[in-house]
Amino acid sequence: MKKEQKLNATQIQGKYLTFNLMNEYYGVNVKSILQIVGILDTSITSVPNSPQYVKGVINLRGKLIPIIDLRKKFNLPEQEYTDKTSIIINRLVTDKAELFIGVIVDRVIEVLDIHAPEIEETPAFGVDFDVDFILGMGKVKNKVVTLIDIEEVLTNASINATLPPVAQHHENIACPA
Repeated sequence: MKKEQKLNATQIQGKYLTFNLMNEYYGVNVKSILQIVGILDTSITSVPNSPQYVKGVINLRGKLIPIIDLRKKFNLPEQEYTDKTSIIINRLVTDKAELFIGVIVDRVIEVLDIHAPEIEETPAFGVDFDVDFILGMGKVKNKVVTLIDIEEVLTNASINATLPPVAQHHENIACPA
């Protein structure tokens, strides 16, 4: 799902849940977040024949939620899960379905208000690789926070084709209450 046009800082600004992967800071707009679950508080059931970044599914209040390991999705080295490792449950609405997908992160940090003057465009890296999922770079509290479009990360064709069938049919996934 390629972006039609690049969003400007005013369109990107807002409240972001920040989290770590390795020693880097990332942010996801809170509008898409349903819930945060500790990884040690839940059991992930693996799905046969899944790519390495699809960890499996969890049962959240009777609903099966697919789980993606963001470290693996971003080609980062693996790390053992700790009591700080969390699953961020995201609600995504596409033209075809409403999806609930969890992403595993090393540690949830805090919710930050990130304003337009604190956001810069993604820099040009001089090599050809996909950065369409990066909305911009926030400069907050002496840190650089990579603002990611979680919908772009989770609904692109390479992931959609590999999710367990339960994630692809909205009638099977309802908002956990």
